[in-house]
Amino acid sequence: MLLQWDKTNRELPMFMRAVITVLIFEAFILASATARASIAEEVYGAPALMLRGTSGERAAVQLEASVHFQVSGLIAHVQLQQRFGNDSQEWVEGEYMFPLPDDAAVNRLRLVIGERVILGEIKEKQQARKIYQQAKQSGRKASLVEQRRPNMFSNKVANIAPGETITVELDYIQRVSYRDGEFSLRFPMTITPRYSPQADTEVWQFLNPTPATKSNPIHPITITAELDMGLPLAAVEAPYHQLALTRRQQVYQVALADGPVPMHRDFLLRWQPRVGSEPQAAVFHERVEGEDYALLMVLPPEPGASRSMARELVFVIDSSGSMGGSSITQARASLDFALQQLTPADRFNIIEFNSSARALFPAALDANQHNLARAREFVRHLSAGGGTEMLSALKLALPRSDPEQANNDRVRQVVFITDGAVGNEVQLFREIEHRIGKSRLFTVGIGSAPNSWFMRKAAELGRGQFTFIGDVLEVQEKMETVFDRLSQTLVADFQVDWPAAVDAYPRQIPDLYPGEPLLLVARSDTDLADSTVTVSGRGAGEDWYRSLVFATPGKGDSGHRGVATLWARARIASLLDEKILGRDETEVRAAILPVALRHQLVSPYTSFVAVEQQPSRPVGKSLKRKAVPNLRPQGQSPQTFAYPRTATRAQLHLLYGCIMLGLALLIFGGRKLPGLRL
Repeated sequence: MLLQWDKTNRELPMFMRAVITVLIFEAFILASATARASIAEEVYGAPALMLRGTSGERAAVQLEASVHFQVSGLIAHVQLQQRFGNDSQEWVEGEYMFPLPDDAAVNRLRLVIGERVILGEIKEKQQARKIYQQAKQSGRKASLVEQRRPNMFSNKVANIAPGETITVELDYIQRVSYRDGEFSLRFPMTITPRYSPQADTEVWQFLNPTPATKSNPIHPITITAELDMGLPLAAVEAPYHQLALTRRQQVYQVALADGPVPMHRDFLLRWQPRVGSEPQAAVFHERVEGEDYALLMVLPPEPGASRSMARELVFVIDSSGSMGGSSITQARASLDFALQQLTPADRFNIIEFNSSARALFPAALDANQHNLARAREFVRHLSAGGGTEMLSALKLALPRSDPEQANNDRVRQVVFITDGAVGNEVQLFREIEHRIGKSRLFTVGIGSAPNSWFMRKAAELGRGQFTFIGDVLEVQEKMETVFDRLSQTLVADFQVDWPAAVDAYPRQIPDLYPGEPLLLVARSDTDLADSTVTVSGRGAGEDWYRSLVFATPGKGDSGHRGVATLWARARIASLLDEKILGRDETEVRAAILPVALRHQLVSPYTSFVAVEQQPSRPVGKSLKRKAVPNLRPQGQSPQTFAYPRTATRAQLHLLYGCIMLGLALLIFGGRKLPGLRL
């Protein structure tokens, strides 16, 4: 912008002219720099290597990616490997952001650079950062793996040489899901942008995958699995990918039928045992350093016929910008199907939210033909746009006083349909805990890459269930399952009689619906071999119980590998829940550290760090940093950015710039300076 002063203007003193000029320049610089500051602050991408440097942002060359699932019983050992090449002429530092399942217990890191293999060590988080920074400054190869959220991790790699290839290897353990006679595992491969209210702007960059050839996908990954369930299987499938399947006795080998695929949607693997071979109960046992660990699964018997229940159903639907594309289509179809399942005895309401929340009716109304017709027309016109102000929707759906429950015996069920693309999860968890009352919260995850940690934890705190819908063709099947559960009698009042003192999780055993197993992990200082544990409960007014015996490990056998890690992960998750609900963070940190360090687990307070012994970057060679975005979730409409919470001061700068600009214009307007031209 060029400022030209009319030489005939003599009214304003020289120093005032100088001040005004500075004010205008600062105003425009601050206002125009707002977006640039937020862009430079932090770029989330996953799974991809971010190479940061002064020559601008560009992608590292990804040479290979692979993940292998080794499944034994209810435990999956997962090996994730990704290789990247630095094709620049600079020494660079890479930052690697990647999603993992929210219940993943990350317990091993290896960094392979050329012929060198660097093993990671678990350290207290600040100590690990200090070790990494010292190695980075001294020119040594180093890697730092940290947990950003329970389902999001980062990996920094320092001093990658020009033309060098690196391999990042991570191992984690997770529990296999089992519900309604079906086992399943889900592996996230990209991230939906997250929105945080009242936060400064942060840009999330995404690559739009072209419909390119199958032989040359963007960000390719190879997926394999071995299923050793100890029982015959009736089916193995991946609903969003094509599989090639081979079998040797009762061990199944799984691979992608068409080779590597782009990492733009979650991978879901599910399998069903043959009729008659479904597990009814199982106990897995591991002994580590004199302590016994157990994983217990019991499937309660089907209860008797459930009585008809008077219900109030509140449907909450997310229509924010992140739901654009196929997600809002799935959401509309899900809600329309749900409305068609209501009976005249039900009452219902719909709450829509994006940048604000609104209810269709002032209060829940009878599900008669007139009200349902109004509701279906309302759903038909829903479109995606705006922010994700989920808190306002929660407050509408879960009134703290719970007036309906105080006046009648209706069962109040809240069905939340969203992709969970929020960054203020902890705030929302606290609201759910404080407001849930006698209501039950059921979350329905929409889209190819929903925020599964938020969805699962919200349902857990709301004493409901989480259902994932990854494709519009699944809407009817999945929503039928949801409504079948909503109409079923609960199985509750669980009691577990352990043979010795144990530390078991979850602390509070949740209510269960038919077809859903009770899953517990426990630790004991006592040898549990050959002992018996008894589980009892009540369903539809009938008492039941089941007893299981811990097997004796063979000579030199410590038992079922991974059970101790699952217990440690559950212990850490329980302690973090206590922090969410108000326990002092200092106390929580002190309780988590010894568990995470002993079991070699990444947590909010521990990180993996790997450092080579000898410097590799020559003295005098500077270290550059560059970044690369990741693939946009499949089916999501293009968005430049979402609005997650960051530490930038963009909004403050913008306000300050506007104030300065206004002050400058006020001075000019008051001094009547026609000679100033912009």
